[in-house]
Amino acid sequence: MGMVAYPHRIASAFVVFVGPHGSVSGYARERGVSRQWVYREANWVADTLENSRQRQQLTDLEAQVRQLHHQCEALKKSLAQAVRLTEDKQAELACVGQAIGVSLPHCRQLLEVLMAKPPSVAKLGRWTHAAGVKAGALLTVMDKLTREQVREAAADEIYVKDPVLMVVEPESLCWTSGRLADTVDGATWAQEFGQMPNLEQVTRDGGKPLKFGAELANAARQEQGLEPFVDQGDHFHAMFHGGVGIRRAQALASKTMAAVEQAEKELQQCKQNVKSCTGAAARLRDAWKKAEAAMDEWIKLERIWEKTKTALPLFTPAGALNTRAQAAAVLAETLPQLPDNGFAKTKRQLEKPEMLAYLDRVQEKLKALPYPEEVKQAAVEQEGLRRRPELSQGESAAAAARRGVLLACAVLLHNAGAAGQQAVAAVRDVFRRAYRASSLVECINSVLRMQQARHRKMTQGLLDLKRLHWNCHTFRTGRRRGTSPYQRLGVPWPKELRWWELLKLTPEQLQEKLSTIKKAP
Repeated sequence: MGMVAYPHRIASAFVVFVGPHGSVSGYARERGVSRQWVYREANWVADTLENSRQRQQLTDLEAQVRQLHHQCEALKKSLAQAVRLTEDKQAELACVGQAIGVSLPHCRQLLEVLMAKPPSVAKLGRWTHAAGVKAGALLTVMDKLTREQVREAAADEIYVKDPVLMVVEPESLCWTSGRLADTVDGATWAQEFGQMPNLEQVTRDGGKPLKFGAELANAARQEQGLEPFVDQGDHFHAMFHGGVGIRRAQALASKTMAAVEQAEKELQQCKQNVKSCTGAAARLRDAWKKAEAAMDEWIKLERIWEKTKTALPLFTPAGALNTRAQAAAVLAETLPQLPDNGFAKTKRQLEKPEMLAYLDRVQEKLKALPYPEEVKQAAVEQEGLRRRPELSQGESAAAAARRGVLLACAVLLHNAGAAGQQAVAAVRDVFRRAYRASSLVECINSVLRMQQARHRKMTQGLLDLKRLHWNCHTFRTGRRRGTSPYQRLGVPWPKELRWWELLKLTPEQLQEKLSTIKKAP
Protein backbone atom coordinates (compact mmCIF):
# COMPACT_ATOMS: atom_id res chain seq x y z
CA MET A 1 0.00 0.00 0.00
CA GLY A 2 3.01 2.25 0.55
CA MET A 3 3.65 2.13 -3.17
CA VAL A 4 0.20 3.50 -3.85
CA ALA A 5 -0.11 6.21 -1.16
CA TYR A 6 2.18 7.92 1.36
CA PRO A 7 1.64 7.08 5.05
CA HIS A 8 0.63 10.67 5.78
CA ARG A 9 -2.11 10.53 3.19
CA ILE A 10 -3.43 7.29 4.65
CA ALA A 11 -3.39 8.88 8.10
CA SER A 12 -5.27 11.87 6.72
CA ALA A 13 -7.89 9.56 5.23
CA PHE A 14 -8.27 7.75 8.56
CA VAL A 15 -8.68 10.96 10.48
CA VAL A 16 -11.18 12.44 8.01
CA PHE A 17 -13.38 9.37 7.47
CA VAL A 18 -13.03 7.51 10.80
CA GLY A 19 -11.73 9.96 13.47
CA PRO A 20 -14.01 11.67 16.00
CA HIS A 21 -15.11 15.26 15.90
CA GLY A 22 -12.15 17.69 16.11
CA SER A 23 -9.55 15.10 15.11
CA VAL A 24 -8.95 16.77 11.73
CA SER A 25 -7.96 20.08 13.36
CA GLY A 26 -5.70 18.33 15.89
CA TYR A 27 -4.03 16.25 13.20
CA ALA A 28 -3.43 19.34 11.01
CA ARG A 29 -1.79 21.23 13.95
CA GLU A 30 0.33 18.17 14.72
CA ARG A 31 1.64 18.01 11.13
CA GLY A 32 1.82 21.74 10.69
CA VAL A 33 -0.50 21.82 7.67
CA SER A 34 -3.88 23.30 6.98
CA ARG A 35 -7.11 21.41 7.41
CA GLN A 36 -7.77 21.72 3.59
CA TRP A 37 -4.52 19.87 2.97
CA VAL A 38 -5.65 17.01 5.15
CA TYR A 39 -9.00 16.84 3.31
CA ARG A 40 -7.22 16.84 -0.09
CA GLU A 41 -5.01 13.95 0.98
CA ALA A 42 -8.02 12.02 2.28
CA ASN A 43 -9.90 12.54 -0.99
CA TRP A 44 -6.87 11.43 -2.98
CA VAL A 45 -6.73 8.16 -1.04
CA ALA A 46 -10.47 7.63 -1.49
CA ASP A 47 -10.26 8.21 -5.24
CA THR A 48 -7.30 5.87 -5.49
CA LEU A 49 -9.08 3.14 -3.58
CA GLU A 50 -12.33 3.52 -5.55
CA ASN A 51 -10.40 3.57 -8.86
CA SER A 52 -13.37 5.30 -10.52
CA ARG A 53 -11.49 6.22 -13.66
CA GLN A 54 -10.25 2.68 -14.21
CA ARG A 55 -13.66 1.30 -13.37
CA GLN A 56 -15.21 3.54 -16.02
CA GLN A 57 -12.61 2.39 -18.50
CA LEU A 58 -13.34 -1.22 -17.57
CA THR A 59 -17.07 -0.62 -17.99
CA ASP A 60 -16.49 0.92 -21.41
CA LEU A 61 -14.32 -1.99 -22.46
CA GLU A 62 -16.91 -4.51 -21.29
CA ALA A 63 -19.55 -2.67 -23.36
CA GLN A 64 -17.27 -2.80 -26.39
CA VAL A 65 -16.73 -6.53 -25.85
CA ARG A 66 -20.48 -7.13 -25.72
CA GLN A 67 -20.97 -5.08 -28.87
CA LEU A 68 -18.22 -6.98 -30.66
CA HIS A 69 -19.77 -10.26 -29.50
CA HIS A 70 -23.13 -9.28 -31.00
CA GLN A 71 -21.44 -8.26 -34.23
CA CYS A 72 -19.59 -11.57 -34.32
CA GLU A 73 -22.85 -13.51 -33.88
CA ALA A 74 -24.50 -11.49 -36.64
CA LEU A 75 -21.57 -12.14 -38.94
CA LYS A 76 -21.76 -15.86 -38.17
CA LYS A 77 -25.43 -15.90 -39.13
CA SER A 78 -24.70 -14.00 -42.33
CA LEU A 79 -21.85 -16.38 -43.10
CA ALA A 80 -24.16 -19.36 -42.61
CA GLN A 81 -26.46 -17.95 -45.30
CA ALA A 82 -23.70 -16.79 -47.59
CA VAL A 83 -22.79 -18.77 -50.70
CA ARG A 84 -19.33 -18.76 -52.13
CA LEU A 85 -19.61 -18.33 -55.87
CA THR A 86 -17.03 -20.92 -56.74
CA GLU A 87 -16.77 -22.27 -60.25
CA ASP A 88 -18.76 -25.31 -59.15
CA LYS A 89 -21.57 -23.12 -57.81
CA GLN A 90 -21.62 -21.06 -61.02
CA ALA A 91 -21.88 -24.25 -63.06
CA GLU A 92 -24.74 -25.45 -60.84
CA LEU A 93 -26.67 -22.22 -61.41
CA ALA A 94 -26.22 -22.52 -65.18
CA CYS A 95 -27.30 -26.17 -65.23
CA VAL A 96 -30.35 -25.59 -63.05
CA GLY A 97 -31.28 -22.63 -65.25
CA GLN A 98 -31.05 -24.74 -68.40
CA ALA A 99 -33.01 -27.54 -66.75
CA ILE A 100 -35.93 -25.26 -65.92
CA GLY A 101 -35.89 -23.42 -69.25
CA VAL A 102 -33.74 -20.34 -68.56
CA SER A 103 -31.45 -19.48 -71.45
CA LEU A 104 -27.69 -19.19 -70.96
CA PRO A 105 -27.59 -15.41 -71.60
CA HIS A 106 -30.21 -14.96 -68.90
CA CYS A 107 -28.21 -17.19 -66.54
CA ARG A 108 -25.23 -14.92 -67.12
CA GLN A 109 -27.36 -11.86 -66.33
CA LEU A 110 -28.34 -13.45 -63.02
CA LEU A 111 -24.70 -14.11 -62.23
CA GLU A 112 -23.92 -10.45 -62.96
CA VAL A 113 -26.11 -9.55 -59.98
CA LEU A 114 -23.90 -11.65 -57.72
CA MET A 115 -20.42 -11.12 -59.12
CA ALA A 116 -18.52 -8.47 -61.04
CA LYS A 117 -17.15 -10.67 -63.82
CA PRO A 118 -19.38 -13.68 -64.52
CA PRO A 119 -18.30 -16.44 -66.92
CA SER A 120 -19.03 -16.01 -70.60
CA VAL A 121 -22.07 -17.59 -72.23
CA ALA A 122 -19.76 -19.97 -74.09
CA LYS A 123 -18.21 -21.18 -70.84
CA LEU A 124 -21.64 -21.68 -69.28
CA GLY A 125 -22.56 -23.66 -72.37
CA ARG A 126 -19.54 -25.93 -71.97
CA TRP A 127 -20.47 -26.58 -68.35
CA THR A 128 -24.08 -27.44 -69.19
CA HIS A 129 -23.00 -29.64 -72.11
CA ALA A 130 -20.72 -31.64 -69.81
CA ALA A 131 -23.55 -31.94 -67.26
CA GLY A 132 -25.89 -33.19 -70.00
CA VAL A 133 -23.43 -35.93 -70.95
CA LYS A 134 -23.20 -36.98 -67.28
CA ALA A 135 -26.98 -36.91 -66.95
CA GLY A 136 -27.35 -39.24 -69.94
CA ALA A 137 -24.95 -41.76 -68.38
CA LEU A 138 -26.75 -41.63 -65.03
CA LEU A 139 -30.16 -42.01 -66.66
CA THR A 140 -29.12 -45.39 -68.08
CA VAL A 141 -28.91 -46.57 -64.46
CA MET A 142 -32.11 -44.85 -63.30
CA ASP A 143 -34.17 -45.93 -66.31
CA LYS A 144 -33.57 -49.60 -65.54
CA LEU A 145 -35.24 -49.05 -62.18
CA THR A 146 -38.01 -46.66 -63.19
CA ARG A 147 -39.26 -48.55 -66.22
CA GLU A 148 -39.75 -51.69 -64.15
CA GLN A 149 -42.06 -49.71 -61.84
CA VAL A 150 -44.28 -48.24 -64.56
CA ARG A 151 -47.76 -49.75 -64.72
CA GLU A 152 -49.57 -46.83 -66.36
CA ALA A 153 -48.06 -44.43 -68.86
CA ALA A 154 -49.13 -41.38 -70.85
CA ALA A 155 -47.38 -41.07 -74.21
CA ASP A 156 -47.05 -38.24 -76.70
CA GLU A 157 -44.55 -36.71 -79.08
CA ILE A 158 -43.45 -33.09 -79.17
CA TYR A 159 -41.56 -31.48 -82.01
CA VAL A 160 -38.55 -29.32 -81.23
CA LYS A 161 -37.37 -29.32 -84.84
CA ASP A 162 -36.83 -33.07 -84.36
CA PRO A 163 -39.50 -35.24 -82.71
CA VAL A 164 -39.11 -36.15 -79.05
CA LEU A 165 -40.79 -39.29 -77.72
CA MET A 166 -42.35 -38.43 -74.34
CA VAL A 167 -43.56 -40.98 -71.77
CA VAL A 168 -44.76 -40.00 -68.28
CA GLU A 169 -46.01 -42.12 -65.39
CA PRO A 170 -49.21 -40.32 -64.30
CA GLU A 171 -49.29 -41.12 -60.59
CA SER A 172 -45.76 -39.95 -59.81
CA LEU A 173 -45.34 -37.59 -62.79
CA CYS A 174 -42.04 -39.36 -63.38
CA TRP A 175 -40.63 -38.50 -66.79
CA THR A 176 -39.63 -42.01 -67.84
CA SER A 177 -38.63 -41.30 -71.44
CA GLY A 178 -37.56 -38.27 -73.43
CA ARG A 179 -35.70 -39.36 -76.52
CA LEU A 180 -34.92 -37.55 -79.73
CA ALA A 181 -35.86 -39.67 -82.71
CA ASP A 182 -35.12 -39.38 -86.41
CA THR A 183 -38.66 -40.44 -87.31
CA VAL A 184 -41.88 -41.16 -85.49
CA ASP A 185 -43.53 -44.40 -86.56
CA GLY A 186 -45.09 -47.48 -85.03
CA ALA A 187 -41.81 -49.37 -84.75
CA THR A 188 -40.18 -46.52 -82.84
CA TRP A 189 -43.02 -46.35 -80.34
CA ALA A 190 -43.15 -50.15 -80.04
CA GLN A 191 -39.48 -50.10 -79.05
CA GLU A 192 -40.24 -47.46 -76.41
CA PHE A 193 -43.15 -49.43 -74.94
CA GLY A 194 -41.10 -52.62 -75.00
CA GLN A 195 -38.74 -51.18 -72.39
CA MET A 196 -41.51 -51.25 -69.74
CA PRO A 197 -42.13 -54.95 -68.96
CA ASN A 198 -44.84 -54.36 -66.32
CA LEU A 199 -46.88 -51.88 -68.36
CA GLU A 200 -50.64 -52.31 -67.92
CA GLN A 201 -52.11 -49.26 -69.66
CA VAL A 202 -51.01 -46.61 -72.15
CA THR A 203 -53.04 -43.44 -72.54
CA ARG A 204 -52.41 -41.71 -75.84
CA ASP A 205 -53.91 -39.27 -78.32
CA GLY A 206 -55.29 -40.23 -81.71
CA GLY A 207 -52.00 -40.09 -83.63
CA LYS A 208 -51.40 -43.01 -85.98
CA PRO A 209 -47.75 -43.68 -84.96
CA LEU A 210 -48.82 -44.11 -81.33
CA LYS A 211 -51.70 -46.36 -82.31
CA PHE A 212 -49.53 -48.60 -84.50
CA GLY A 213 -46.81 -48.59 -81.86
CA ALA A 214 -49.25 -49.85 -79.22
CA GLU A 215 -50.47 -52.58 -81.58
CA LEU A 216 -46.94 -53.72 -82.40
CA ALA A 217 -45.90 -53.68 -78.74
CA ASN A 218 -48.93 -55.74 -77.70
CA ALA A 219 -48.27 -58.24 -80.49
CA ALA A 220 -44.69 -58.61 -79.26
CA ARG A 221 -45.87 -59.06 -75.67
CA GLN A 222 -48.26 -61.82 -76.69
CA GLU A 223 -45.43 -63.61 -78.48
CA GLN A 224 -43.42 -63.42 -75.26
CA GLY A 225 -46.31 -64.82 -73.24
CA LEU A 226 -47.06 -61.49 -71.52
CA GLU A 227 -50.44 -59.85 -71.02
CA PRO A 228 -51.09 -57.02 -73.51
CA PHE A 229 -51.47 -53.59 -72.00
CA VAL A 230 -54.68 -51.58 -72.28
CA ASP A 231 -54.61 -49.08 -75.13
CA GLN A 232 -56.64 -46.12 -73.84
CA GLY A 233 -57.65 -43.25 -76.09
CA ASP A 234 -57.25 -39.70 -74.85
CA HIS A 235 -60.44 -37.98 -73.72
CA PHE A 236 -58.86 -34.57 -73.27
CA HIS A 237 -58.29 -33.80 -76.94
CA ALA A 238 -61.60 -35.36 -77.97
CA MET A 239 -63.56 -33.18 -75.56
CA PHE A 240 -61.56 -30.11 -76.55
CA HIS A 241 -62.52 -30.46 -80.21
CA GLY A 242 -66.15 -30.95 -79.20
CA GLY A 243 -66.04 -27.63 -77.39
CA VAL A 244 -65.02 -26.02 -80.68
CA GLY A 245 -68.34 -27.07 -82.19
CA ILE A 246 -70.26 -25.60 -79.27
CA ARG A 247 -68.37 -22.34 -79.51
CA ARG A 248 -69.17 -22.12 -83.21
CA ALA A 249 -72.88 -22.52 -82.48
CA GLN A 250 -72.62 -19.88 -79.75
CA ALA A 251 -70.81 -17.50 -82.08
CA LEU A 252 -73.49 -17.97 -84.76
CA ALA A 253 -76.24 -17.30 -82.22
CA SER A 254 -74.46 -14.15 -81.06
CA LYS A 255 -74.04 -13.02 -84.66
CA THR A 256 -77.73 -13.46 -85.46
CA MET A 257 -78.73 -11.60 -82.28
CA ALA A 258 -76.46 -8.75 -83.34
CA ALA A 259 -78.30 -8.73 -86.69
CA VAL A 260 -81.61 -8.50 -84.81
CA GLU A 261 -80.36 -5.49 -82.86
CA GLN A 262 -79.22 -3.82 -86.09
CA ALA A 263 -82.59 -4.48 -87.75
CA GLU A 264 -84.41 -3.01 -84.74
CA LYS A 265 -82.29 0.15 -84.98
CA GLU A 266 -83.11 0.49 -88.69
CA LEU A 267 -86.83 0.07 -87.99
CA GLN A 268 -86.69 2.67 -85.25
CA GLN A 269 -84.94 5.13 -87.57
CA CYS A 270 -87.61 4.61 -90.21
CA LYS A 271 -90.33 5.42 -87.70
CA GLN A 272 -88.50 8.55 -86.58
CA ASN A 273 -88.03 9.75 -90.16
CA VAL A 274 -91.69 9.05 -91.03
CA LYS A 275 -90.71 6.74 -93.88
CA SER A 276 -92.14 3.48 -95.08
CA CYS A 277 -91.16 0.77 -92.60
CA THR A 278 -92.32 -2.22 -94.63
CA GLY A 279 -88.83 -3.31 -95.71
CA ALA A 280 -87.27 -2.69 -92.31
CA ALA A 281 -90.03 -4.66 -90.58
CA ALA A 282 -89.58 -7.54 -93.00
CA ARG A 283 -85.83 -7.56 -92.38
CA LEU A 284 -86.45 -7.57 -88.63
CA ARG A 285 -88.84 -10.54 -88.91
CA ASP A 286 -86.31 -12.40 -91.03
CA ALA A 287 -83.52 -11.60 -88.53
CA TRP A 288 -85.63 -12.86 -85.66
CA LYS A 289 -86.35 -16.13 -87.46
CA LYS A 290 -82.65 -16.71 -88.06
CA ALA A 291 -81.79 -15.77 -84.48
CA GLU A 292 -84.42 -18.08 -83.02
CA ALA A 293 -83.22 -20.93 -85.22
CA ALA A 294 -79.59 -20.31 -84.22
CA MET A 295 -80.47 -20.10 -80.53
CA ASP A 296 -82.54 -23.28 -80.72
CA GLU A 297 -79.66 -25.04 -82.45
CA TRP A 298 -77.17 -23.81 -79.84
CA ILE A 299 -79.38 -24.95 -76.95
CA LYS A 300 -79.97 -28.29 -78.65
CA LEU A 301 -76.26 -28.88 -79.22
CA GLU A 302 -75.46 -27.85 -75.65
CA ARG A 303 -77.97 -30.38 -74.32
CA ILE A 304 -76.70 -33.17 -76.56
CA TRP A 305 -73.06 -32.37 -75.84
CA GLU A 306 -73.60 -32.31 -72.08
CA LYS A 307 -75.23 -35.73 -72.28
CA THR A 308 -72.35 -36.96 -74.45
CA LYS A 309 -69.83 -35.90 -71.84
CA THR A 310 -71.62 -37.93 -69.16
CA ALA A 311 -70.74 -41.13 -71.03
CA LEU A 312 -67.00 -40.81 -70.45
CA PRO A 313 -66.31 -40.33 -66.70
CA LEU A 314 -65.73 -43.19 -64.31
CA PHE A 315 -69.03 -42.55 -62.54
CA THR A 316 -72.38 -41.72 -64.08
CA PRO A 317 -74.35 -38.59 -63.06
CA ALA A 318 -76.32 -40.84 -60.70
CA GLY A 319 -73.15 -41.85 -58.86
CA ALA A 320 -73.05 -45.41 -60.23
CA LEU A 321 -69.88 -47.00 -61.58
CA ASN A 322 -69.79 -46.59 -65.35
CA THR A 323 -69.35 -49.53 -67.72
CA ARG A 324 -68.56 -49.86 -71.40
CA ALA A 325 -72.13 -50.94 -72.14
CA GLN A 326 -73.63 -47.89 -70.44
CA ALA A 327 -71.17 -45.48 -72.02
CA ALA A 328 -71.56 -47.01 -75.48
CA ALA A 329 -75.36 -46.74 -75.22
CA VAL A 330 -75.16 -43.02 -74.41
CA LEU A 331 -72.69 -42.37 -77.24
CA ALA A 332 -74.80 -44.35 -79.69
CA GLU A 333 -77.73 -42.11 -78.80
CA THR A 334 -76.02 -38.71 -78.82
CA LEU A 335 -73.27 -38.86 -81.46
CA PRO A 336 -75.64 -39.24 -84.46
CA GLN A 337 -77.46 -36.10 -83.28
CA LEU A 338 -74.30 -34.00 -83.43
CA PRO A 339 -73.66 -32.38 -86.82
CA ASP A 340 -70.45 -33.04 -88.70
CA ASN A 341 -69.81 -29.31 -88.93
CA GLY A 342 -67.70 -28.65 -85.83
CA PHE A 343 -68.04 -32.15 -84.39
CA ALA A 344 -66.66 -34.44 -87.11
CA LYS A 345 -63.27 -34.97 -85.44
CA THR A 346 -64.81 -35.47 -82.03
CA LYS A 347 -67.29 -38.02 -83.36
CA ARG A 348 -64.55 -39.98 -85.10
CA GLN A 349 -62.50 -40.11 -81.90
CA LEU A 350 -65.37 -41.03 -79.58
CA GLU A 351 -66.50 -43.83 -81.88
CA LYS A 352 -63.15 -45.61 -81.45
CA PRO A 353 -63.35 -48.63 -79.12
CA GLU A 354 -60.18 -47.68 -77.23
CA MET A 355 -61.89 -44.58 -75.82
CA LEU A 356 -63.71 -46.78 -73.28
CA ALA A 357 -60.92 -49.27 -72.64
CA TYR A 358 -60.18 -47.90 -69.19
CA LEU A 359 -63.67 -48.88 -68.02
CA ASP A 360 -62.96 -52.51 -68.92
CA ARG A 361 -59.68 -52.36 -66.99
CA VAL A 362 -61.42 -50.97 -63.91
CA GLN A 363 -63.93 -53.83 -63.99
CA GLU A 364 -61.13 -56.37 -64.32
CA LYS A 365 -59.18 -54.81 -61.46
CA LEU A 366 -62.23 -54.81 -59.19
CA LYS A 367 -63.01 -58.41 -60.06
CA ALA A 368 -59.44 -59.44 -59.14
CA LEU A 369 -59.58 -57.90 -55.65
CA PRO A 370 -59.46 -60.68 -53.00
CA TYR A 371 -62.44 -59.54 -50.94
CA PRO A 372 -66.04 -60.74 -50.60
CA GLU A 373 -68.29 -59.48 -53.35
CA GLU A 374 -70.66 -57.64 -51.03
CA VAL A 375 -67.73 -55.84 -49.38
CA LYS A 376 -66.34 -54.72 -52.74
CA GLN A 377 -69.78 -53.59 -53.89
CA ALA A 378 -70.25 -51.54 -50.71
CA ALA A 379 -66.84 -49.93 -51.15
CA VAL A 380 -67.65 -49.09 -54.78
CA GLU A 381 -71.03 -47.53 -53.94
CA GLN A 382 -69.56 -45.57 -51.05
CA GLU A 383 -66.75 -44.22 -53.22
CA GLY A 384 -69.17 -43.27 -56.00
CA LEU A 385 -71.36 -41.24 -53.64
CA ARG A 386 -68.28 -39.76 -51.95
CA ARG A 387 -67.16 -38.40 -55.30
CA ARG A 388 -70.60 -36.93 -55.97
CA PRO A 389 -71.57 -35.41 -52.59
CA GLU A 390 -74.23 -33.19 -54.17
CA LEU A 391 -76.35 -36.29 -54.87
CA SER A 392 -76.92 -36.97 -51.16
CA GLN A 393 -77.59 -33.36 -50.19
CA GLY A 394 -80.98 -31.77 -49.90
CA GLU A 395 -84.43 -32.80 -48.66
CA SER A 396 -85.56 -34.81 -51.67
CA ALA A 397 -86.51 -38.46 -51.40
CA ALA A 398 -83.67 -39.45 -53.74
CA ALA A 399 -81.09 -37.64 -51.60
CA ALA A 400 -82.46 -39.28 -48.45
CA ALA A 401 -82.29 -42.69 -50.13
CA ARG A 402 -78.65 -42.12 -51.10
CA ARG A 403 -77.81 -41.11 -47.54
CA GLY A 404 -79.37 -44.38 -46.44
CA VAL A 405 -77.21 -46.25 -48.95
CA LEU A 406 -74.11 -44.51 -47.58
CA LEU A 407 -75.06 -45.48 -44.04
CA ALA A 408 -75.68 -49.10 -45.03
CA CYS A 409 -72.31 -49.27 -46.84
CA ALA A 410 -70.52 -47.81 -43.82
CA VAL A 411 -72.13 -50.36 -41.49
CA LEU A 412 -71.29 -53.27 -43.80
CA LEU A 413 -67.68 -52.18 -44.19
CA HIS A 414 -67.32 -51.62 -40.45
CA ASN A 415 -68.65 -55.10 -39.69
CA ALA A 416 -66.16 -56.53 -42.18
CA GLY A 417 -63.33 -55.33 -39.95
CA ALA A 418 -59.84 -55.05 -41.40
CA ALA A 419 -61.01 -56.55 -44.69
CA GLY A 420 -63.49 -53.71 -45.08
CA GLN A 421 -60.86 -51.02 -44.59
CA GLN A 422 -58.46 -52.78 -46.94
CA ALA A 423 -61.21 -53.12 -49.55
CA VAL A 424 -61.93 -49.38 -49.38
CA ALA A 425 -58.23 -48.55 -49.83
CA ALA A 426 -57.89 -51.03 -52.72
CA VAL A 427 -60.99 -49.74 -54.51
CA ARG A 428 -59.82 -46.16 -54.19
CA ASP A 429 -56.43 -47.13 -55.59
CA VAL A 430 -58.11 -48.78 -58.60
CA PHE A 431 -60.24 -45.70 -59.23
CA ARG A 432 -57.32 -43.31 -58.73
CA ARG A 433 -55.37 -45.18 -61.40
CA ALA A 434 -58.25 -45.12 -63.88
CA TYR A 435 -56.55 -42.69 -66.26
CA ARG A 436 -58.46 -41.61 -69.34
CA ALA A 437 -56.53 -38.56 -70.57
CA SER A 438 -52.94 -37.97 -71.62
CA SER A 439 -53.04 -34.34 -70.49
CA LEU A 440 -50.46 -35.08 -67.77
CA VAL A 441 -47.81 -35.64 -70.42
CA GLU A 442 -48.68 -32.19 -71.74
CA CYS A 443 -47.59 -30.79 -68.36
CA ILE A 444 -44.13 -32.23 -68.92
CA ASN A 445 -44.15 -31.03 -72.52
CA SER A 446 -44.35 -27.50 -71.14
CA VAL A 447 -40.90 -28.01 -69.61
CA LEU A 448 -39.57 -28.41 -73.14
CA ARG A 449 -41.67 -25.65 -74.65
CA MET A 450 -39.98 -23.08 -72.41
CA GLN A 451 -36.68 -24.13 -73.95
CA GLN A 452 -38.23 -24.38 -77.41
CA ALA A 453 -39.33 -20.75 -77.20
CA ARG A 454 -35.71 -19.60 -76.69
CA HIS A 455 -33.61 -22.01 -78.72
CA ARG A 456 -33.81 -23.44 -82.20
CA LYS A 457 -32.06 -26.65 -81.29
CA MET A 458 -32.67 -29.25 -78.61
CA THR A 459 -29.89 -31.77 -78.03
CA GLN A 460 -30.22 -35.15 -76.36
CA GLY A 461 -27.84 -33.99 -73.64
CA LEU A 462 -30.09 -31.04 -72.81
CA LEU A 463 -33.10 -33.36 -72.78
CA ASP A 464 -31.32 -35.71 -70.39
CA LEU A 465 -30.35 -32.78 -68.15
CA LYS A 466 -33.96 -31.61 -68.00
CA ARG A 467 -35.35 -35.09 -67.41
CA LEU A 468 -32.94 -35.93 -64.59
CA HIS A 469 -33.59 -32.58 -62.90
CA TRP A 470 -37.37 -32.98 -63.17
CA ASN A 471 -37.33 -36.49 -61.72
CA CYS A 472 -35.12 -35.39 -58.81
CA HIS A 473 -36.90 -32.14 -57.94
CA THR A 474 -39.26 -32.00 -54.95
CA PHE A 475 -42.89 -31.00 -55.45
CA ARG A 476 -43.83 -27.93 -53.42
CA THR A 477 -47.63 -28.17 -53.47
CA GLY A 478 -50.45 -30.64 -54.00
CA ARG A 479 -50.78 -34.21 -52.82
CA ARG A 480 -47.25 -34.94 -54.11
CA ARG A 481 -45.59 -32.19 -52.07
CA GLY A 482 -42.44 -33.07 -50.18
CA THR A 483 -41.53 -35.93 -52.54
CA SER A 484 -39.81 -36.28 -55.89
CA PRO A 485 -41.08 -38.19 -58.94
CA TYR A 486 -38.45 -40.89 -58.38
CA GLN A 487 -39.55 -41.34 -54.78
CA ARG A 488 -43.25 -41.49 -55.66
CA LEU A 489 -42.56 -44.11 -58.29
CA GLY A 490 -40.92 -46.32 -55.67
CA VAL A 491 -37.32 -45.98 -56.79
CA PRO A 492 -34.84 -46.40 -53.93
CA TRP A 493 -33.36 -42.99 -53.34
CA PRO A 494 -30.41 -41.94 -51.15
CA LYS A 495 -31.57 -39.68 -48.35
CA GLU A 496 -30.67 -36.01 -48.75
CA LEU A 497 -29.04 -36.63 -52.14
CA ARG A 498 -29.40 -33.46 -54.19
CA TRP A 499 -29.55 -33.33 -57.96
CA TRP A 500 -26.22 -31.54 -58.31
CA GLU A 501 -24.48 -34.04 -56.05
CA LEU A 502 -26.00 -36.83 -58.11
CA LEU A 503 -24.42 -35.39 -61.25
CA LYS A 504 -20.98 -35.73 -59.66
CA LEU A 505 -21.37 -39.50 -59.28
CA THR A 506 -20.28 -42.03 -61.86
CA PRO A 507 -22.84 -44.61 -63.05
CA GLU A 508 -20.98 -47.26 -61.03
CA GLN A 509 -21.12 -45.18 -57.84
CA LEU A 510 -24.80 -44.48 -58.35
CA GLN A 511 -25.51 -48.16 -58.94
CA GLU A 512 -23.70 -49.03 -55.72
CA LYS A 513 -25.65 -46.42 -53.71
CA LEU A 514 -29.00 -47.58 -55.08
CA SER A 515 -28.25 -51.26 -54.54
CA THR A 516 -27.27 -50.56 -50.94
CA ILE A 517 -30.54 -48.76 -50.27
CA LYS A 518 -32.54 -51.47 -51.98
CA LYS A 519 -31.02 -54.19 -49.79
CA ALA A 520 -31.41 -52.22 -46.60
CA PRO A 521 -34.14 -53.57 -44.29
